[in-house]
This record gives sequence, C-alpha cells and structure tokens, in this order.
Amino acid sequence: MNHYPNQTPLDMHALATVVHRIFPAVSIQIEHVAEGVSTHVYRIVRRQEIFYLRVWPDAGESFAPEVAIHTQLRQLQARVPEVIHFEDCNDLLERSLMVTTEIKGQPISQSQEQLSEEQIRAIVTAAGRDLARINSLAVEGFGWVNRDEAGTSDLRAEWPTHRAFALEYWTADLAYLAGNVLQPAEIRLLEHVLDRYDSWLDVEQAQLAHGDLDATHIYQHQGQYSGIIDFGEIRGASGDYDAGHFHMRDGEQLAYPLLPALLSGYDEIVTLPADYEQRVRFTSLLINVRALARALQKRPPNRYTDHQLMRLRADLAALQ
Repeated sequence: MNHYPNQTPLDMHALATVVHRIFPAVSIQIEHVAEGVSTHVYRIVRRQEIFYLRVWPDAGESFAPEVAIHTQLRQLQARVPEVIHFEDCNDLLERSLMVTTEIKGQPISQSQEQLSEEQIRAIVTAAGRDLARINSLAVEGFGWVNRDEAGTSDLRAEWPTHRAFALEYWTADLAYLAGNVLQPAEIRLLEHVLDRYDSWLDVEQAQLAHGDLDATHIYQHQGQYSGIIDFGEIRGASGDYDAGHFHMRDGEQLAYPLLPALLSGYDEIVTLPADYEQRVRFTSLLINVRALARALQKRPPNRYTDHQLMRLRADLAALQ
C-alpha cells in the first residue's frame, strides 16, 4: 500500500469524462488541488456549489472503508464531508474514487489574521467534540486501515497488536536519529521512557484515528467551526493517537498552543483520565520519532523538523 504517492495529476481528458458522467448536463470547472498527500484531489465547481473528487492512487484499493466512516460520523452529527458518489473501481481511471461535499471556509492554520486567539480556541474546542466522535469508531486491528478488500466497508487494520504497530520502525528510527540529530544521552532517555511506560503499549481495542490531525484539517467559516477534512490516513490506534499527533504539530502554524482547547472539547464527550496529558505526550513521542526520522531521510532540516525536534525534547523532559 502506497500511503504517500507521487502526486502527478491524472489524465485530465479521462478525468473530465468521469466528472461529466457524475454531473451530466451542467457547466463545471475542474481544478487540481495540490494539497492532497495521500490521494489525488480535484475541486469541482458546479454553479455556486463546490465538491471534491478524490481518486485513490493505487489500483486494487478502495475508498469503501472511508465512505463507511463518513456515513457513520455524519450519523453521529460530526461535521465531516458528505459522500455523494463512490465507485470501488472506475472503468476509465481504473482506480477507486469518491465525491464529497465541501466543508466551507478555510483551515484555522490560515485564519489567524481574521480571527482572534479566543475565536480560534473556541473553534478547536468544537473540533475536539468531533474528534471524540471520530475516535469512538472501533477498528479491528492496528495500523493503516485495509483498503484492498473491494466491496467491504469493514474497518480492519494490518497489525494484530498495538505494540507491533507502535514499534514497527522504532529500532531503525532510533539508529538513524542517533547518527544525525540526537545525542547518545537522548537516545538512552528515549529507551528509558519506552521502558517506563511499557504497559501503555498494551491497548486491547483499536479506535479509529484521523491519522494526520493538525491545524490544516480543522476548518472555520465566518468565525464558526465548520468541520474536519481529509480522512486519507485513517488507521486503527490508541484513543490518544490523534491528540498525540496534534500535540506534535501544535505551534507550527499558530503562535499559541491549541491542544488544551482540543482536549477540553473532547472531554465534553468522553471523560479523559487524570493521566491523559502524559499519555498524549508518550503517544506523541512515538509518532514523532517515526515522523522525524522519515522526514529527515527525505529532505534537509527545515522549520517543521526543527519544531518536531523541539517538541520531542520537551516531551522527553516531561516523561523522564
């Protein structure tokens, strides 16, 4: 499964034919959306309406589980896009595709000039309530949700245990980071933290994780929370995976922390345990080691990896 494909646009003639089948007898515009990472994304403009066509990059894999998730979440009153069209495998593109409605507005990562810190915190609190609804869905197994069983909407993932999923790359990633950005004392401290909180790796039931939640995926419209987008990286994980990922990214786009607001909204739906902050830091640390090693192997250090390294060191200090 290729989770991070090369986003070369698809053949536009074939794509236009497909779109006109879905929206016949109307004037439409088709625009490639460069922001898509896990899927090919195209904006469809029809009269005054906007829709998003997503095409899965790998043949033999399907949007079916994602369609099921959108349907279930909307039944729970979560503000996520509505799926209006889905194909397991389109005959022209030979790929799975789906069309969703628009979540109006813009991400909070681009809203700090229009909105006050107080407004953005209120939006993130509302998003926290929806995140609790997202995490309430159960997954059989841990890791990436399987997409290669055509016709099924079951949520199954690749690893039988959380421990296997969480530590898949741990040893290799530590070795890479030790040779590049971390000091020997920091590597020893990482190993100490893993040993100290070892029991937290024993998670019985996987919960659905958005997988990539940050300030770019939480939308606002006219100062009000409008929804969460992009479920292309869904996985089965611990219940604090999304909060851990958000914590890792918190502060990249906006100058003030938003995790407390997210957890405040979450706690309105699901009561959080007293040690939840530490659990979020621990989960964030596991995610960060993988993400940092992967990012630095692909490109030179930048402000994002600098932020990740700062966050990793802060979490290490808090967890030791």
